[in-house]
Amino acid sequence: MRTKRYKLIYFYGDGMGQPGALDERKEPEWELFDLEKDPHELHNLYHQPEYAEVAKELRAELRRLQEEVGDEPYAEERV
Repeated sequence: MRTKRYKLIYFYGDGMGQPGALDERKEPEWELFDLEKDPHELHNLYHQPEYAEVAKELRAELRRLQEEVGDEPYAEERV
């Protein structure tokens, strides 16, 4: 999920049987970047309290877009 300023990424932690993907499962992970302050995406802000509302809004928009196109969220997705 990306806006002009922010980028939200969800890593499933599961290769889901795709060719070239690792078979081992890992803990899913969220990343959030402020593209104005960090254009090279070096600092994950997802767990920073001052970005909690931004993360919440972007997750809600991601969910809305998934529903709009009929995309079922990954079974273990933690939103």
